[in-house]
Amino acid sequence: MTTNAPTLNLQFTYGQLLALAMQLDDEDRFRLCRELTRGLRSESLKAIREAFRTDELDEETIIAECEAVRQKMYEEQFAR
Repeated sequence: MTTNAPTLNLQFTYGQLLALAMQLDDEDRFRLCRELTRGLRSESLKAIREAFRTDELDEETIIAECEAVRQKMYEEQFAR
């Protein structure tokens, strides 16, 4: 099913958008805030993932390093 719903392309300044948001009731403002925050967290997480992305480490290397650190900690615990 195809609908030819009309679309609008509106541009608002920050002040206009803020004024519109302030007209919402508390529940709707909270929902808007939650959605905006969710979008920011998603973008931040994506940026962090990209910053730390590497082809140098694979799962086996990470597991081996974790085991080596655990073994060292275990040995140090009994060396006291």
